Amino acid sequence: MNDNELQRSYNSLLNKLESLIGEIKFSAEINLRLERISHLLDLIGNPHCNYPSVHVGGTSGKGSTSTMISHILTNSGYKTGLHLSPHLQILNERHQINNRVTKTTSLIDLFSIIEPLIEKVANKNPFGKPSYFEVQVALAFYLFFRESVDVAVVEVGLGGTLDATNVLNSNVAVITSIGLDHTDILGETIEEITSDKSGIIKNNQFVISGAKQKNARQIISERCQNQKNCGLWQLGKDFKYKIYDNGKFDLYMPTKTYPNLELPIKGKFQIENAACAVAAVENLMDFNVSYENVCEGLLNFNFPGRMEIIQHNPIVILDGSHNPDKMKATSQIISDDYANKRIIAVLSLKSDKSATDILPYVINKAELVILTSFYVKGLWEPMNPESLAELIKDISPNIGIYIIKDPLEAIKQALHDAKSDDLIWVTGSLYLVGDIREYWYPSKRLILKAEDYLSGSLTI
Repeated sequence: MNDNELQRSYNSLLNKLESLIGEIKFSAEINLRLERISHLLDLIGNPHCNYPSVHVGGTSGKGSTSTMISHILTNSGYKTGLHLSPHLQILNERHQINNRVTKTTSLIDLFSIIEPLIEKVANKNPFGKPSYFEVQVALAFYLFFRESVDVAVVEVGLGGTLDATNVLNSNVAVITSIGLDHTDILGETIEEITSDKSGIIKNNQFVISGAKQKNARQIISERCQNQKNCGLWQLGKDFKYKIYDNGKFDLYMPTKTYPNLELPIKGKFQIENAACAVAAVENLMDFNVSYENVCEGLLNFNFPGRMEIIQHNPIVILDGSHNPDKMKATSQIISDDYANKRIIAVLSLKSDKSATDILPYVINKAELVILTSFYVKGLWEPMNPESLAELIKDISPNIGIYIIKDPLEAIKQALHDAKSDDLIWVTGSLYLVGDIREYWYPSKRLILKAEDYLSGSLTI
């Protein structure tokens, strides 16, 4: 298959998958259920039942934690499947083996096997066709089976109880942090959200919890107690960390201590994610992981779009923080590391986000804000930039504001306005980060060279 044929085949695959989105908008009425994905997986032989797995949920940090677990296990010599969502630029990112995204030809081949089964599910299931996300999950599970992985690490898409990934009977379940996000779907309180996310906890499982709120910890603990043969480690109680001035940290597990660890990305919240990742690996029975494997795995951690420095002079940081907790943590890093820099923020938010809770963390740091938009099919809509501008003016009347709806034009304007020692901070949405990342890494190139796309950075 030459380059043009490969590009056309990928575009055809993308169009077919996006047709499953239809006109559905995420809301409290969204048709979340497990019957469709269960039926689809049954038709391909329930591939997810053939390998051990780690299931990772939570409000913030679940993608980072999943990727850290994958890096540690891969570094330990285990063939590791990793399923993430959403992707930033190309579908292949969702489906990884040993932290390398799936080849485009492999993804097309996998879909050719599953595509005929979509109508079969629709014809025999009163709940209709599998959704876009459900087909993505099936593709990942089937890929992992076909590649004979030793273990799969699977990030929850949304919530937990009725998320398509929750067909897994995982060996280890991880719930990272709990916060207020997707409240129109999961509930408006920490307790409601925790109850939904703790739905990934099952019998014969070990559970790792990074939740901090007392009520959330209690709900997770009670859920574990109501299962058979279900163990629990809680961050701050059963496993802990200590951070040093140089950024290195120690992890203290009930079984052993991991001193002098280091991450290539900053932030206390990432150290908490690392603690949850190591605790998860500790409780994967029959997996031999050394201290050196953990050190090297964490040091090699790379997760595009999360405090990603994509260029220097001026520094451009791409960060997909999209809820108040994430934005607060990210803005603290910006304050600590770039206190003397003039900051230009390039910002867009999804329409379901609490802008009034998020915006202060951005505009208190930025001298200029460029409000833009992003492109995504169906499910999510960006907030109107003009509406965001009005909110910002109410909070900070004197801040400079541009409105440039095209995200690539927005980053070009930011680069034009920035001096070499300024900082450009792209934030508010992973979808925005994906669109703007096109400036440096065009999707067409990634599609053709997916096998060289190692944890998000082309190695060519």
